[in-house]
Amino acid sequence: MKLQAVSNRKLYIQIADQIRDQILAGAVEAGRQLPSERDLASSLGVSRPTVREALIALEVAGLVEVRVGVGAFVRGPGSPAAALPESSASPLETMAVRRLLEPEAAALASRFLSPAAAARLRETLQNMRAATEAGYWSTDDDRALHMILAEASGNAVLRGILDDLWTERRCAVDTRFHQHLADIGSVRAQILADHDAIVAAVVTGNESAARVAMARHLQFVSDAMLEAWE
Repeated sequence: MKLQAVSNRKLYIQIADQIRDQILAGAVEAGRQLPSERDLASSLGVSRPTVREALIALEVAGLVEVRVGVGAFVRGPGSPAAALPESSASPLETMAVRRLLEPEAAALASRFLSPAAAARLRETLQNMRAATEAGYWSTDDDRALHMILAEASGNAVLRGILDDLWTERRCAVDTRFHQHLADIGSVRAQILADHDAIVAAVVTGNESAARVAMARHLQFVSDAMLEAWE
Protein backbone atom coordinates (compact mmCIF):
# COMPACT_ATOMS: atom_id res chain seq x y z
CA MET A 1 0.00 0.00 0.00
CA LYS A 2 1.12 3.54 -0.75
CA LEU A 3 0.13 5.78 2.11
CA GLN A 4 0.77 9.44 2.74
CA ALA A 5 1.76 10.77 6.12
CA VAL A 6 -1.07 12.46 7.98
CA SER A 7 -0.22 15.84 9.45
CA ASN A 8 -1.60 16.67 12.87
CA ARG A 9 -0.42 20.29 12.66
CA LYS A 10 -3.10 22.90 13.13
CA LEU A 11 -4.59 24.08 9.85
CA TYR A 12 -3.69 27.71 10.39
CA ILE A 13 -0.06 26.73 11.07
CA GLN A 14 0.00 24.73 7.83
CA ILE A 15 -1.31 27.80 6.00
CA ALA A 16 1.23 30.05 7.72
CA ASP A 17 3.98 27.63 6.70
CA GLN A 18 3.01 27.95 3.02
CA ILE A 19 2.89 31.74 3.15
CA ARG A 20 6.22 31.82 4.99
CA ASP A 21 7.80 29.72 2.26
CA GLN A 22 6.55 32.17 -0.35
CA ILE A 23 7.89 35.14 1.61
CA LEU A 24 11.30 33.54 2.10
CA ALA A 25 11.39 32.63 -1.60
CA GLY A 26 10.98 36.32 -2.44
CA ALA A 27 7.50 36.06 -3.94
CA VAL A 28 6.59 39.24 -2.03
CA GLU A 29 9.21 41.92 -1.42
CA ALA A 30 9.87 43.40 2.01
CA GLY A 31 7.49 46.25 2.73
CA ARG A 32 4.91 45.04 0.22
CA GLN A 33 1.40 44.00 1.17
CA LEU A 34 0.37 40.36 1.00
CA PRO A 35 -2.72 39.46 -1.05
CA SER A 36 -6.00 40.16 0.73
CA GLU A 37 -7.51 37.65 3.13
CA ARG A 38 -10.22 36.96 0.59
CA ASP A 39 -7.69 36.18 -2.16
CA LEU A 40 -5.52 34.04 0.13
CA ALA A 41 -8.55 32.09 1.35
CA SER A 42 -9.69 31.49 -2.22
CA SER A 43 -6.21 30.39 -3.35
CA LEU A 44 -5.74 28.05 -0.40
CA GLY A 45 -9.28 26.69 -0.27
CA VAL A 46 -9.77 27.62 3.40
CA SER A 47 -11.91 30.09 5.35
CA ARG A 48 -10.94 33.71 5.88
CA PRO A 49 -10.81 33.27 9.69
CA THR A 50 -8.23 30.50 9.21
CA VAL A 51 -6.17 32.82 7.02
CA ARG A 52 -6.46 35.49 9.70
CA GLU A 53 -5.07 33.13 12.32
CA ALA A 54 -2.24 32.23 9.95
CA LEU A 55 -1.37 35.90 9.44
CA ILE A 56 -1.25 36.44 13.20
CA ALA A 57 1.06 33.43 13.51
CA LEU A 58 3.32 34.98 10.87
CA GLU A 59 3.25 38.26 12.78
CA VAL A 60 4.25 36.48 16.01
CA ALA A 61 7.09 34.88 14.05
CA GLY A 62 8.27 38.32 12.95
CA LEU A 63 7.63 37.83 9.25
CA VAL A 64 4.73 40.22 8.70
CA GLU A 65 3.15 43.28 10.25
CA VAL A 66 -0.63 43.17 10.53
CA ARG A 67 -2.38 46.53 10.21
CA VAL A 68 -6.01 46.16 11.24
CA GLY A 69 -8.32 47.45 8.55
CA VAL A 70 -5.50 47.57 5.98
CA GLY A 71 -3.75 44.21 5.59
CA ALA A 72 -0.54 42.29 6.26
CA PHE A 73 2.83 43.61 5.12
CA VAL A 74 6.08 41.69 4.75
CA ARG A 75 8.67 42.93 7.23
CA GLY A 76 12.10 44.14 6.16
CA PRO A 77 15.20 41.95 5.97
CA GLY A 78 16.55 43.41 9.22
CA SER A 79 13.57 42.13 11.21
CA PRO A 80 14.35 39.09 13.36
CA ALA A 81 12.30 36.04 12.37
CA ALA A 82 11.36 33.29 14.78
CA ALA A 83 9.80 29.88 14.34
CA LEU A 84 6.06 29.63 13.87
CA PRO A 85 4.19 29.30 17.21
CA GLU A 86 3.30 25.63 16.81
CA SER A 87 2.03 25.26 20.39
CA SER A 88 -0.64 27.96 20.14
CA ALA A 89 -4.23 26.75 19.99
CA SER A 90 -6.66 28.23 17.49
CA PRO A 91 -8.07 31.46 19.04
CA LEU A 92 -11.35 30.93 17.22
CA GLU A 93 -11.70 27.35 18.49
CA THR A 94 -10.90 28.46 22.03
CA MET A 95 -13.58 31.14 21.80
CA ALA A 96 -16.11 28.62 20.46
CA VAL A 97 -15.67 26.44 23.56
CA ARG A 98 -15.86 29.45 25.88
CA ARG A 99 -19.19 30.35 24.29
CA LEU A 100 -20.50 26.91 25.18
CA LEU A 101 -19.41 26.96 28.82
CA GLU A 102 -19.08 30.46 30.25
CA PRO A 103 -22.76 31.50 30.05
CA GLU A 104 -23.62 28.55 32.31
CA ALA A 105 -20.73 29.39 34.63
CA ALA A 106 -22.14 32.90 35.00
CA ALA A 107 -25.63 31.54 35.63
CA LEU A 108 -24.35 29.18 38.32
CA ALA A 109 -22.30 31.96 39.88
CA SER A 110 -25.45 34.05 40.27
CA ARG A 111 -26.83 31.29 42.50
CA PHE A 112 -23.81 30.67 44.68
CA LEU A 113 -21.87 33.95 44.73
CA SER A 114 -20.52 34.78 48.19
CA PRO A 115 -20.26 38.35 49.53
CA ALA A 116 -16.46 38.07 49.33
CA ALA A 117 -16.61 36.98 45.68
CA ALA A 118 -19.07 39.79 44.90
CA ALA A 119 -16.61 42.29 46.38
CA ARG A 120 -13.80 40.84 44.25
CA LEU A 121 -15.96 41.15 41.13
CA ARG A 122 -16.68 44.82 41.84
CA GLU A 123 -13.02 45.57 42.53
CA THR A 124 -11.88 43.82 39.36
CA LEU A 125 -14.52 45.63 37.32
CA GLN A 126 -13.30 48.93 38.72
CA ASN A 127 -9.77 48.06 37.64
CA MET A 128 -11.08 47.29 34.16
CA ARG A 129 -12.85 50.64 34.06
CA ALA A 130 -9.69 52.50 35.05
CA ALA A 131 -7.67 50.69 32.37
CA THR A 132 -10.28 51.44 29.70
CA GLU A 133 -10.34 55.12 30.64
CA ALA A 134 -6.55 55.12 30.39
CA GLY A 135 -6.77 53.75 26.84
CA TYR A 136 -5.76 50.13 27.24
CA TRP A 137 -7.20 46.76 28.21
CA SER A 138 -5.97 44.64 31.13
CA THR A 139 -5.89 40.97 30.17
CA ASP A 140 -5.04 40.03 33.75
CA ASP A 141 -8.17 41.72 35.11
CA ASP A 142 -10.23 40.21 32.30
CA ARG A 143 -9.08 36.72 33.23
CA ALA A 144 -9.53 37.44 36.95
CA LEU A 145 -13.16 38.45 36.52
CA HIS A 146 -14.05 35.41 34.44
CA MET A 147 -12.25 33.07 36.83
CA ILE A 148 -14.02 34.56 39.85
CA LEU A 149 -17.25 33.58 38.13
CA ALA A 150 -15.88 30.11 37.34
CA GLU A 151 -14.88 29.59 40.97
CA ALA A 152 -18.26 30.84 42.17
CA SER A 153 -20.06 28.34 39.94
CA GLY A 154 -19.42 25.67 42.58
CA ASN A 155 -18.35 23.15 39.93
CA ALA A 156 -14.66 22.23 40.19
CA VAL A 157 -14.62 20.47 36.80
CA LEU A 158 -16.10 23.48 35.03
CA ARG A 159 -13.67 25.75 36.83
CA GLY A 160 -10.73 23.58 35.74
CA ILE A 161 -11.82 23.54 32.10
CA LEU A 162 -12.25 27.30 32.02
CA ASP A 163 -8.87 27.79 33.67
CA ASP A 164 -7.32 25.68 30.88
CA LEU A 165 -9.12 27.76 28.24
CA TRP A 166 -7.85 30.99 29.75
CA THR A 167 -4.37 29.51 29.86
CA GLU A 168 -4.72 28.98 26.10
CA ARG A 169 -5.52 32.70 25.86
CA ARG A 170 -1.95 33.35 27.01
CA CYS A 171 -0.52 31.58 23.97
CA ALA A 172 1.29 33.88 21.56
CA VAL A 173 -1.21 33.81 18.70
CA ASP A 174 -4.28 34.27 20.91
CA THR A 175 -2.59 37.07 22.86
CA ARG A 176 -1.69 38.95 19.67
CA PHE A 177 -5.15 38.32 18.19
CA HIS A 178 -6.88 39.91 21.20
CA GLN A 179 -4.34 42.73 21.41
CA HIS A 180 -5.33 43.85 17.94
CA LEU A 181 -8.96 43.98 19.13
CA ALA A 182 -8.01 45.81 22.33
CA ASP A 183 -6.31 48.50 20.25
CA ILE A 184 -9.75 49.51 18.93
CA GLY A 185 -11.34 52.00 21.33
CA SER A 186 -14.94 51.12 20.49
CA VAL A 187 -14.22 47.44 21.13
CA ARG A 188 -12.67 48.21 24.54
CA ALA A 189 -15.69 50.34 25.48
CA GLN A 190 -18.17 47.63 24.50
CA ILE A 191 -16.25 44.93 26.36
CA LEU A 192 -16.33 47.07 29.52
CA ALA A 193 -20.07 47.63 29.12
CA ASP A 194 -20.54 43.88 28.67
CA HIS A 195 -18.66 43.15 31.89
CA ASP A 196 -20.75 45.76 33.71
CA ALA A 197 -23.90 43.92 32.63
CA ILE A 198 -22.49 40.52 33.59
CA VAL A 199 -21.47 41.63 37.08
CA ALA A 200 -24.75 43.45 37.67
CA ALA A 201 -26.74 40.32 36.81
CA VAL A 202 -24.57 37.96 38.84
CA VAL A 203 -24.41 40.02 42.06
CA THR A 204 -28.19 40.51 42.04
CA GLY A 205 -28.75 36.78 41.64
CA ASN A 206 -30.48 37.08 38.28
CA GLU A 207 -29.57 33.72 36.74
CA SER A 208 -31.26 34.26 33.38
CA ALA A 209 -29.81 37.74 32.93
CA ALA A 210 -26.33 36.50 33.87
CA ARG A 211 -26.49 33.75 31.26
CA VAL A 212 -27.73 36.15 28.57
CA ALA A 213 -25.19 38.88 29.44
CA MET A 214 -22.27 36.46 29.21
CA ALA A 215 -23.55 34.95 25.97
CA ARG A 216 -23.93 38.43 24.44
CA HIS A 217 -20.44 39.40 25.55
CA LEU A 218 -18.80 36.34 24.05
CA GLN A 219 -20.84 36.72 20.87
CA PHE A 220 -19.62 40.31 20.57
CA VAL A 221 -15.97 39.31 21.00
CA SER A 222 -16.41 36.41 18.58
CA ASP A 223 -17.95 38.73 15.99
CA ALA A 224 -15.20 41.30 16.56
CA MET A 225 -12.57 38.62 15.94
CA LEU A 226 -14.14 38.07 12.53
CA GLU A 227 -15.29 41.56 11.57
CA ALA A 228 -13.17 44.23 13.24
CA TRP A 229 -10.43 43.73 10.67
CA GLU A 230 -12.55 44.52 7.66
